[in-house]
Amino acid sequence: MKSQANNVEKVKGLQSAVLKWFADHSRDFPWRNTSNAFFILIAEALLRQTQADRVMEPYLTLVSKFPDPQSMAQANVLQLREWFQPLGLVKRADRLIETSKILVRDFAGRVPDGLEQLKELPGLGEYSARAVLCLAYNIQVPMIDEGSGRVMRRVLNLHSKRPAYSDSKLIATTEKMLPKGFARSFNLGLIDIAAVYCQSKKPECSPCPLLYVCSYGQQVVKVSHHSRREVNHGNVSIALLHFCLKVINLPLDGLQKRWGLSRVGRVPYPTRLSW
Repeated sequence: MKSQANNVEKVKGLQSAVLKWFADHSRDFPWRNTSNAFFILIAEALLRQTQADRVMEPYLTLVSKFPDPQSMAQANVLQLREWFQPLGLVKRADRLIETSKILVRDFAGRVPDGLEQLKELPGLGEYSARAVLCLAYNIQVPMIDEGSGRVMRRVLNLHSKRPAYSDSKLIATTEKMLPKGFARSFNLGLIDIAAVYCQSKKPECSPCPLLYVCSYGQQVVKVSHHSRREVNHGNVSIALLHFCLKVINLPLDGLQKRWGLSRVGRVPYPTRLSW
């Protein structure tokens, strides 16, 4: 019962911390300021393996020139590739036109609101499909990419070698933790916290808003504090060593015998004290 209560408190703490931080510090991108499903689909096509800042200009160009699937379906593929060129992966242009043609042919020019239907569209994977559902249709689904997945794994102390976006256990666990009515803010909050604090190699755990509910972060901070204490202890001991050498004029061999120093000058502080 105590363990279950602790888990409930952890979930509430996670929800509260993410939503509060996102309300004050969310990153601003134009595709976050629309509920147009086709615009969000375009953004997801551009964002695949690409940093968000680089997507801004191409996104604004595309949504102004192709405001619906009908116009995109008739686009010149060579011209579209030119706009994708600075981002790399120009085949995304071909897939976007192909997707638009399918939307016109099979869905009357409308982006579907079913997960499986979206995943069948060219270039839309698990994450992109869920992003369209959540951001365009306000459906309560988790958006797990490598960043948000890394946050959830570290918070919950979950381990897996599978890519986060295809980790069914991680997706199901996150879905249970979505705050009702606030899935959008929670999903985007996890993504932003991953970008600002929870990098894969050098996470900034101490200032992270999730520190007090994060198993990984607490361990990192604990180790960091322990290391600083050892350094401080070493500095004090080295000062005492200099005092003995200069003031008491105690010879090095005497220090080695008396303090148990095996290598004076290399060991940062005595291994034992006998007096």
